Amino acid sequence: MFTEPTIVRAWEHLDDSVRTGEIAFDAVFGTDFFSHLAQHPELSTEFNAAMSQAVAATAAALPSTYDFGRFTTVTDVGGGDGTLLAGVLAAHPGLTGVLFDTAEGLSEAPTTLERHGVAGRCSLAAGDFFRSVPAGSDLYLMKSVLHDWTDDQVVTILRNCRAVLPPGGRVLIVEPVLPEVGDPRAEADVTDGGITYLSDLNMLVNVGGRERTRADFTEVCHRAGLTLTSVTPIAEAAPFSLIEAVAG
Repeated sequence: MFTEPTIVRAWEHLDDSVRTGEIAFDAVFGTDFFSHLAQHPELSTEFNAAMSQAVAATAAALPSTYDFGRFTTVTDVGGGDGTLLAGVLAAHPGLTGVLFDTAEGLSEAPTTLERHGVAGRCSLAAGDFFRSVPAGSDLYLMKSVLHDWTDDQVVTILRNCRAVLPPGGRVLIVEPVLPEVGDPRAEADVTDGGITYLSDLNMLVNVGGRERTRADFTEVCHRAGLTLTSVTPIAEAAPFSLIEAVAG
């Protein structure tokens, strides 16, 4: 997807985005990236497939990296085709799940959940996480969702999770965490931390989002009524980390 022609078109205007902070994709196509996907089913299918492949390593590592056994139901917010949630549910038979995304995002989900043998323990919910998220879970999981959006939009998503979070519930964010000061060695190696800097620019030109530091995550959580409690790198799925937050 990094080299898909639609994506590359926005990169042609990287200089404009760096100078202005504006989203190049919107200027080129006259609409935002996700609306464009909704209008182009073939591209949407390719994007969903890319996201499924990108989450595979995390789906394999996450179930043993975090204590899911203390929860009863997990909602994967913006969970796409369900690859990540399926990995968690398959490893924890006592857990049920809710997969929440747009209708386009969920289009491949039934096949994925059936393939992993967890369809009977997972319901699908279509909606807009800027308006609300489904209530009823004690864990709300998000992977590679928040980096798509501005700080104000991220706070809205997190506030909606906070609004339905029960006592003892958790919000679990899976994203890269940038160092407070960039490491030139990492920036030069796209097989290491450098991919995160590349992603940071990709978010800027295509969707207006950004990768964040721990301080950035602490701030958006605080604004949403959440307290960041831990950041744990996932060694088997670098450069991703688990960012846990609680109410308060």
